[in-house]
Amino acid sequence: MRRFRFPWMLIKQIPALVVKGWNHPFKDARIILEQQGDLHYLSITASVQKWLVRSAIVTVGGLTLLLTLMVVVNVDLLISRMKLERSHEAVYRALLSSNEQDVAGESIDESQMLTLAQAIRDRDTSIRRFVDMSMVAVSKENETIKTQLQTAGLTEKIVRIIQDNSAKGGFTVNDDLKSNPLLRGKVAEDLETNRSLRDVLYALPSAMPIKSFEITSGFGIRKHPISGRAHFHSGIDLITDDPDERIYPVKSGVVMGAQEHPSYGNMVMVRHSNGIESVYGHLSKVLVKQGDTVGVDTVLGYIGNSGVSTGKHLHLEILIGGYPVNPQNVIRTAQYVQQIKTAR
Repeated sequence: MRRFRFPWMLIKQIPALVVKGWNHPFKDARIILEQQGDLHYLSITASVQKWLVRSAIVTVGGLTLLLTLMVVVNVDLLISRMKLERSHEAVYRALLSSNEQDVAGESIDESQMLTLAQAIRDRDTSIRRFVDMSMVAVSKENETIKTQLQTAGLTEKIVRIIQDNSAKGGFTVNDDLKSNPLLRGKVAEDLETNRSLRDVLYALPSAMPIKSFEITSGFGIRKHPISGRAHFHSGIDLITDDPDERIYPVKSGVVMGAQEHPSYGNMVMVRHSNGIESVYGHLSKVLVKQGDTVGVDTVLGYIGNSGVSTGKHLHLEILIGGYPVNPQNVIRTAQYVQQIKTAR
């Protein structure tokens, strides 16, 4: 039996034949046609012959290239389809397995695949609707938080100071949001803005330094009680009728100073996270020293009348990046946020 052999030698000769045909030295030719005893002459010039041959070479070459490309694409599509079918089959078997069904040796027909695809589409639609509804709530919450911060007197500059001093380094879209196809673009920005704004709120002091108090002098421009001149009061003055005159930090932190001040008398300064500091002035006695780590239940000292003071009281300051802010508004805003968090 004679063995069939693919004509590889012929294929190898094709390039040479193409070159030969392309560069063939054509000559003018004449074709004689006879019809009912009459002779007709058809002349074909060398240039026409060259154009016809080269056109044929280009056409055949283009068709061959197109055919080859179609074969490659079809093979690739076939392979992709096989992979997709195996993937769908694996997903289908996994779903069945999650329902504790025995799927060993079970074949998956086209109707099952269509049912699975429809179920996935329905679930995807439900998830997207849930995401859209949630993002409306997130956007509203962002506006509410911004309004609260502005009401508390925290300008964009102060908010940026808190963000820049956070452990996360401020506003960044994390990799989890980037990699999630449902949480991209404006959705990712709104979520990251919400996280960043919440971090600002949670960084604020949320506890008053004394349990029972009355504010005798607020934050801002006032008439100095001793000099009588208008000046900026960088904190608030608190008094109490409670026999308990202990003073506590407005937030946990580290004592940066515990010493006598020319104006504030016995003074304690505590540094908190995110560039926030608090100052307690006119104490009768200081119970902490520089370098101590304190919590909201640590006693810093007792209310007094030391320094430049007209009576027994506590002077409280809160500074963010060195800028004084209204302690009452800041603490009230932080307490409001914590109440919402606890309620949830």
